[in-house]
Amino acid sequence: MGIGKKINGSTTYFRDEYILDKCLNKTVLHVGCTDFPFFKESLNQGFLLHEKVNQVAQKVIGIDIAQSEVQEMQSHGYDVRLFDAQKMSTYQWKEKFDVVLLGDVIEHIPNIGLVIEESIKMLSQDGIIVITVPNAFGIIRFLKSFFKYEQVHPDHLVYFSSGTLETLAERFDLKVREMAWYRFEARDPRLTVKVSAFLERI
Repeated sequence: MGIGKKINGSTTYFRDEYILDKCLNKTVLHVGCTDFPFFKESLNQGFLLHEKVNQVAQKVIGIDIAQSEVQEMQSHGYDVRLFDAQKMSTYQWKEKFDVVLLGDVIEHIPNIGLVIEESIKMLSQDGIIVITVPNAFGIIRFLKSFFKYEQVHPDHLVYFSSGTLETLAERFDLKVREMAWYRFEARDPRLTVKVSAFLERI
């Protein structure tokens, strides 16, 4: 008998809208908050997730290891700290958080399990961890592979699927409240990008 898992996903959301709904009126620890290496572009074009979370959350603290980006975000008035997510519980925090936001960040981190352990320590009693990752089975990524081209961020270390995310949660005794698909809000007006987005929605 072959091994495997059913591909799970309840529905499809715009990523940022989904995250903002989970962060509404909550205290949030945003891990990987600088959107490195796209901070300036995201900020100037209004796509910076940390800024959006700041607009809806009760309180937001961001951490990142990208030093120059952290300094620049601080200069813009954001409460962000230069800190390694793999050691976040060693910081002298004054509070626990309703939400630990790992938005498209764990695929960048060498020791993912350690970050999950650290995130659990940062949660309030009824707190949640929100994780978003690129889909290993995204149709555009799959189609480009036929042309010997891998659509991958230069800083990514791993791919994730619904099955591997479920296993990750099980290893750390986390309950999966929801598994869903996401897509980004339109950022590029080119026709090829719009066609790609249309195919991915299907």
